Amino acid sequence: MSPDLRAFLVSWEWDPTVLVGLALGAWLYARGWRRLRRRGHGARWLKPWRAWCYYIGLGFIFLALLSPIDTYDSLFFTMHMIEHLLLIMFAAPFIWLGAPLLPVLWAFPRDGRRRIGRIFRRTHPVHRMFTWLTSAPIALTIYVLTLVIWHFPGPYDAAQGRTLVHDFEHVCFLVAALIFWWPVIHPTGGRRRLSYGMAILYLFPAKLAGFVIGAALTLTGQVVYSTYSHVPRLWGLTAIEDQQLGGLLMWVFGGFLFVVPILFLVTEWMKEEEGDVWTPDTTREQHRRLRGAASGTAP
Repeated sequence: MSPDLRAFLVSWEWDPTVLVGLALGAWLYARGWRRLRRRGHGARWLKPWRAWCYYIGLGFIFLALLSPIDTYDSLFFTMHMIEHLLLIMFAAPFIWLGAPLLPVLWAFPRDGRRRIGRIFRRTHPVHRMFTWLTSAPIALTIYVLTLVIWHFPGPYDAAQGRTLVHDFEHVCFLVAALIFWWPVIHPTGGRRRLSYGMAILYLFPAKLAGFVIGAALTLTGQVVYSTYSHVPRLWGLTAIEDQQLGGLLMWVFGGFLFVVPILFLVTEWMKEEEGDVWTPDTTREQHRRLRGAASGTAP
């Protein structure tokens, strides 16, 4: 093993904020999951595969923000693109597939659950705000603007190194990704906000945004981000080669990742048209429990 590769493999970033956040998220989900299953609530819809998806999503956040990928993202543009893809295309959708809202709510004691549950009332300002933020046009706009703004040279270069701007960039990408996937994968495991056809159309502009940015970074003949012109060059990659490789990841691999959910939606849409798709009637039960927690009648 070469010294450069060995140095990469041992360069983990044990950021206490990220570690505590991930540990807290894992503990709350597990506590709520056990409480719901023990009391016989949600056994039909809170399947083990959802728990697996949720913890896999947390694992992708761990990999993106604590592994050598994060350590080397100020040296390699490619690493930064891998980091973004992990947050946007893996962590966020897997977390929502875990249907985390109800388990996390049920992790709290009864009084706390009732107080927190009030935000799920349709008249609550927080509920209204999230309904607006996660409407398809707004969610898509937030995602595309986040992607575009953070790839301008000024904001991008400002976010390099171990800085608050760097951390803020990661928060922006993860939050934008969670909002973006909400209309397609409902976070309570209920019915999607978009139909299969509309969800497919919804994904295409996001795919196109990554395509355009990735292609531009790959095909340009100059280094776009000054950060990579002033850092040590490792592994025999020049700054322009590193930029082109990262652009290809965003352009080709990122585009391919969008094909996966699109194909799944097309398949499920065809099944629905044939009348063969199984759609559990869980939305009403989940909303009843959320309203129960809000009104104080939840067990």
